[in-house]
This record gives sequence, C-alpha cells and structure tokens, in this order.
Amino acid sequence: MKHLRLFLAIALLAAFQTQAQRYYSYQGPDVLKNTFLFTDRSFLINANQLEQKEVDSLLGVSPKKSADLEIRAVPFAVLNQYNSRLPNRLNQGSANPNVGWQQLYSFGVDVKWKNTITVHFAPEHQFAENLPFPQYPRISTDWEQYYYYLNHIDNPERQGEQQINSWNPGQSFVQYRYKNWLAKVSTENKWWGPASFNPLILGNNAPGFLHASISTGAPFRTPIGNVEGELIGGLLNNSGYGPPEQNRISTWSNTWLYNPKKEKDRYLVGLVYSLQPKWVPGMYVGFAKIRMTYQNEFFSEASAAMGSWFMRYQMPKEHAELYFEYGRSDTDINIANIFQNDPYGRGYTAGLKKGYSLGKTDQLILLGAEITNLSLPEKEQVNNQPKSWYLHEYIRQGFTHKGRVLGAGIGPGSNAQTVYVQWMKKMSFVGLRFNRVIHNLDFYHSTKYYQSDHFNQYWATLNAALYYSLHYNQITFSGEVSWQRDYNYNWEWIRYTGNGFENIGADELNYGGRLLIQYRF
Repeated sequence: MKHLRLFLAIALLAAFQTQAQRYYSYQGPDVLKNTFLFTDRSFLINANQLEQKEVDSLLGVSPKKSADLEIRAVPFAVLNQYNSRLPNRLNQGSANPNVGWQQLYSFGVDVKWKNTITVHFAPEHQFAENLPFPQYPRISTDWEQYYYYLNHIDNPERQGEQQINSWNPGQSFVQYRYKNWLAKVSTENKWWGPASFNPLILGNNAPGFLHASISTGAPFRTPIGNVEGELIGGLLNNSGYGPPEQNRISTWSNTWLYNPKKEKDRYLVGLVYSLQPKWVPGMYVGFAKIRMTYQNEFFSEASAAMGSWFMRYQMPKEHAELYFEYGRSDTDINIANIFQNDPYGRGYTAGLKKGYSLGKTDQLILLGAEITNLSLPEKEQVNNQPKSWYLHEYIRQGFTHKGRVLGAGIGPGSNAQTVYVQWMKKMSFVGLRFNRVIHNLDFYHSTKYYQSDHFNQYWATLNAALYYSLHYNQITFSGEVSWQRDYNYNWEWIRYTGNGFENIGADELNYGGRLLIQYRF
C-alpha cells in the first residue's frame, strides 16, 4: 500500500503540470479505429500516427483557415510514470523499462508549405531513476541455456545502472507529398498489422528508429479494390549494454558462455501492403516483411528476415471487428512456406471486439480480447538451440533497436492473453484491462519442463489496469493505474519439497501507473 499511496500522490502532483496527439496509453493504435466511424480505412499501416485534422474532427475543434505557409506549435506533452518493483516492458516507445520515477517531455514546431512539404520537429527529454530490481538469479543452474538467448539477442533486463537523463528526436519527421504519395525521413514509431497490443513485426515497443519511407497517403483504387503500402529503409542501433555474468564458463565445453557480438549497427528494409477487395466490404488483407543486415554487409547473403500476413474484418453497423496475424520468425513468408511439413518458428496474434451502443447517444461499451502465441510448437525445436522469435544466429542483436524488441513486447518464446472492457465516446474512454503473459516458454521447456518435469515452474505475469483518456477543451489526460503479480519470477523457485510438486515460487508484486498530459495550442 505504501507504493500505491506514493504513486497516487505523484499522479495528483503531476496533474497540476500542463498537453495531443501522441498516445502513450496501451491502446494507442486503437484510438481512432475503435470509434467505428472510419469505414474506408484499413488501420493496418501505422494506425498510431494520427492525422491532426482527424483528431480535431473527433474532438469537435473547428478547423483553422489554411494558408500556403503554416507554422504551429506541436502539442506540449509530459508523461509521468512510476513502477514500484518491476519495470513495464510492453509498448513503452521512447520511455524506459524503468523502476521508480520517470518523466518524458515533448514539444516542438510543425511547419507546412502548401500541403506539400511538412517539417514536424518534436524532440523529447527523458529522465528516469532506473532503480535496481530483481534480475536473473546468480544461483540458477540454467545459465548455459540462458546465455544462448543472451548471445542471440540484444535485450538487456536493465538499461545500465545509472539514472537516465537524455534527449532524443521523438516522433519527428520531414515529409514531401506528391499527389497520393508520401516520402518521409523520420524517427517515428511504425505499427504494422491489425494487433491492438502485440504486433508481430513492427510496433511501438522499442523507440522509433531513423528511417526513410515511401508510402501511400490514401488508398489507391484498383480494379480489384483499394491498395495501401509502405516501403522503409532504416538504421537499427545497439543498446550498448553487455549481458550479466560474463565470466561464467560452460560445464560442458569448458569455454566462456559469453560470445561478444559485432559492435555494428544494422540496416533494415521493410515492406507492408494491404488490399481491401471490392467484393467483400469491410475485409482487409495484407503482408509485411523486414530484412536486416550489418553495416558494410548490405549486399552479402548474411541477413535476417521475418514476415507475416494478416487480415482485419470490420463490421461498422455491429460495432464489431475480427483480426488475425500469422508470421514466421526465420524468413519472408509466402504461401509455399506456410504449408510446409517441417516444423518452423511461427507466431500469431488474434483478436475480436464488440461494441454496444448506449441508447441513441454516441457512446459505446466495448468488449475486446487478444491472444498472442510466440512459443515454438514442437518439443524437438526447443531441445537444441531453439530458434525463438526475434533471435538470430548471425545478426545476433536479433530484431531489436536500442535493446528492445521491434514487434511484440512480450518477447521471444512468450504467450499472452488480454481482455478488456471500456466505455467510449469518440476519442475519450475509460476501461479495465486484464493481461496474462507466460514468459519465454521456449526457455522454460528446454530447462524445466522437458528436462526435470517441473510442469508448473513457468514464469507468469498477471496484470490488471484501470486506463483512461479524457479530453477537456485543449487538454488531454491519458494514463493508467495498474497492479501486477509475477509468479515464479525469472523461472525461480525458492523451495522444492519432497511432497509431490508443492513449492513456493519467487513471486513479485508491482504497483505502477502513468499519467500523460497534453496541451493543444
């Protein structure tokens, strides 16, 4: 209760500071989609990048007269965030997976010339206490298998040991529009696919990376339906933090467990496109793929690739939606390699939503659920050097940027289930969300389940949160208060008795929350 009282006091103090349209809330990409007012949008490509005119329309703000040259202040935003015991690792964007207090400020200027050239400069300043928290236990007997993951992904538990006090370019971009085409240089986050919480390929789990892109500004009409797409090329950075316990030696080979990675950044190229077949109103299908390689090795065959296909079926009259994304973590996806007989690393995210109107008002009660599965399907795949999601044997930073996974924040080998209920009125909402994550089942199966028959030693996180986004004139308040319980944290048991499978797990409890305040000039 001490930590809960501390957070509530912090939230009240933060409310007296001064803030839209960047959403740090867990539902960010769904803010417009859940209104069910847009029936001609796929919301499959960067649904988290909201057009200001759409935001103004939903908030009832009168449009300003346009001129050849427009210069406007970017909405001022301050994010206040607190975790008592464990970091929040899901969809943090620029914010740090941090224990303790964290603040993130964003401001800037937006310059537009004849709706052709736009310069959006919105840098961020971040302060984070970055306090210590329990990490993988030194007494574990599974360091050899654990180091297999540490050697094939750049995903540190903790981002260094010092306080963080830094600047970053935030969601900034320079854009050129020609007819229906957009060309950009940007550090914005990308969100591909229909998922609300765990996109397989690209999302806002990691900070935005520097990239150039060419995309459709609006759907192209073709004889078979409307088409959207985006092509990107960017630069992924390393975290700069090494793994723990680097002096450990393998008991099998008598060699160092730590295998240093190449100190090189990586190039990334990606493509996503979607089709709305004209014969099936409300149906959208698409493909996404990314490929990366080290700098100075762009034309070599030593690269890493992953891909997915996805669909979204929208039913506006019923206020309902179904969506699904299925992918491979080891190669580009196509019809032939989806239906192959040999087992491979596959993952999927699936979800549904159903809204109920409250009388004749524009208010909805929305029920939703999403499941994500990234664990390997076969026993043989985890017994010997598992090829889990976001890992790679040659590009050993894996599919990460600055130490965080590009896609689903639950990470390699993990599964998640989420259910929520929320009240909505246009872009305002208040909801309850319940989330369960089973962490890295590939690691658990290879070290506990198949090796020692410890069938109930998996690491599970249960999270319950009250979240909201409310608007008053030019101010938006958005955030959440959450309770989290981790069972068998880091797959650790404190005691194992001789009376069957009775045990006491290394459980952890965390209170957390965040408050984002945005002011629109």
